[in-house]
Amino acid sequence: MKKVSLALAVACVLVWSAFAQADTILFPWVVKDSAISTVISLVNTFDPDDTDLDCSNVRFHLIYLYKKSTANEQLEKCDEFDFCEPTSFNDILVFDAAANFNNGAPLFGDTGGGSVTYDTVQANDSLALPVDGPRRAFLLVNNECYTSEHCGGGNDTPDGTLYGEAMVVDISNGAAWGYRAYNPYDEDLWLNFFDNEVDPADLPQDAYGEVLDGQDEITRLVIQPPNVFTTKIFVTPIAPNDSCVDDGTSVNQWRGDLIVSSSLYCDDNTTFTGLFDMDENCISFDKKKTVVCTDASTLDHYVSNGAWLTFVNTGGPGWAWFATSAPGGKESCTYTIDMPPVASFKATNQATVGKLEYNIGVTQFDGNSVDGAVNNFIWLRAHND
Repeated sequence: MKKVSLALAVACVLVWSAFAQADTILFPWVVKDSAISTVISLVNTFDPDDTDLDCSNVRFHLIYLYKKSTANEQLEKCDEFDFCEPTSFNDILVFDAAANFNNGAPLFGDTGGGSVTYDTVQANDSLALPVDGPRRAFLLVNNECYTSEHCGGGNDTPDGTLYGEAMVVDISNGAAWGYRAYNPYDEDLWLNFFDNEVDPADLPQDAYGEVLDGQDEITRLVIQPPNVFTTKIFVTPIAPNDSCVDDGTSVNQWRGDLIVSSSLYCDDNTTFTGLFDMDENCISFDKKKTVVCTDASTLDHYVSNGAWLTFVNTGGPGWAWFATSAPGGKESCTYTIDMPPVASFKATNQATVGKLEYNIGVTQFDGNSVDGAVNNFIWLRAHND
């Protein structure tokens, strides 16, 4: 990472302004653990010298939303931590959000350019999530053009000038999986990640179906035999394009109380909850899973115990439709869970969803062995019904 000018990375206050329109990307799934790292790569292609904006420098603004405790409970809200780090035109920055590699400081000997040295708000120039693990989180990053030292107070940058990738590394078992960060097509507001349901002739925000909209979208997933692979579903709720009718507040992605429900179905009309076995039988059950902020749970948490045992005993693969919905049926409105501890959330029917299937050790394919860990991750893309 080359820094062309000395600009201190300062801690930000949790505020945002309606005119802040910097290009923003979302890393929906960040894992921090002593044995698991999330390596984040950021690329900035905004040139502050080639703009009419009132600014002279550019920096990354990193916003972590992370589970409040190491229990990572599905209904646990997220806390927030954000800060800035200077960057430059055509710069790349790579770091470990779990701080296992190089204590979270930039990797591969990247210490700055010339006489300039990194100066971040954390010790050891770390850009990692500064809490103990294991912890689940999502990460928002924008590239703001600035003149002041106030992190988060910069000017807008053009859409498409920021790119990112994540590599989740299982250090102890020698495996990895990854994904490309979601950069919505939105030239107006920098915290809009929702599926905007635009006219087919226009370019949607989630041009590659990154967001499932429970109103009219659904996806499918293959379920490998549970006695061969473990399947885990990653879900991060996405703030919808609505103002809450119960209190008038707008809802954006910079918050840790978004809540969404999701289910497996045997039909694309989301009428029959269930999954198909390899003999085209619908194994029916009545279950929804509700998560707050972000979650990664094995597939059996989406299925009733009896139905799951029935599927496992088939010994084969299966498949299902997968759809999201808003708890209480009202997007962006307050949803309260009455069981202790009583808590209120902001409901949404949208989410990013991923599927990880893995096995550690020896994997058997009908008598053929694969030695070592196997990881396969798929971002489940939306299908417009």
